[in-house]
Amino acid sequence: MTRTANTVRLLGLGLVVTAGLVLSACGGGSFEDKAASTTTAPADSGSDTGSDSGGADGFSAQATSLGTELLTQFDIPADEVDELEAGCLGTALIDALGEQDAEAIATADEPTSAQLDAIEAGFDACVSGRTLAAGLVALFFDELPGAPTADQSVISCVAGEIDGTTGQLVVGLVDSNQSGTLPTEFLDTLDVCVPDEVVADLFVGELTSSGDFDQTQATCIAERVAPELSISELAAAGQNEALPPEIQTLIETATVACLTGG
Repeated sequence: MTRTANTVRLLGLGLVVTAGLVLSACGGGSFEDKAASTTTAPADSGSDTGSDSGGADGFSAQATSLGTELLTQFDIPADEVDELEAGCLGTALIDALGEQDAEAIATADEPTSAQLDAIEAGFDACVSGRTLAAGLVALFFDELPGAPTADQSVISCVAGEIDGTTGQLVVGLVDSNQSGTLPTEFLDTLDVCVPDEVVADLFVGELTSSGDFDQTQATCIAERVAPELSISELAAAGQNEALPPEIQTLIETATVACLTGG
């Protein structure tokens, strides 16, 4: 059945496009080195790393400026960056790498393993999930069909899921940039926090754009399938151009039922 096959083929393609746009918008450069396990100790949030002290809570102006520059790469306006988080992050990076290597992170296309270790430790220790959640969720939702606005409950859920592990997420985004796929850490968070309705809307947009299904048929298929299929499975389908057999069977059954009125 041609339209059943087209249904399977279309699912997940939107997530591949979305992944590339999210990763490029986050400002993460491509690189070859994989992130090693974190060995850098978290910075002392009250330490002063330079003679130009004067930032919030004793952080140096240099450290605060570096932290601010990195945080603005996640679509956080500079005037909305928390100075304590920025100063803590910049201090952690300078303490771990030295001033020159820390400053180089902001413009590095391929961060070294040592820089990635420092980024992971610094973000985990200094940057809350609340700080990154809104920007990451907005980047993802803006690229979905119709650019829906994320509910505040989704943002709050993502903030809670990534709190304490923001460094792992950031390194995952940088590490995934070359492959054009969203990192597992972010996909797992979306699976927990994004409601079925959003997945269903993604289905509808993909299915109707093919011209093989009208709005009613696409909505019927989406409503039957969405509760059983996660965003991470959609992303995997788009990357591999194939779905697990059990999911393919579910989609085919839903498609036949919706086209025949079953």
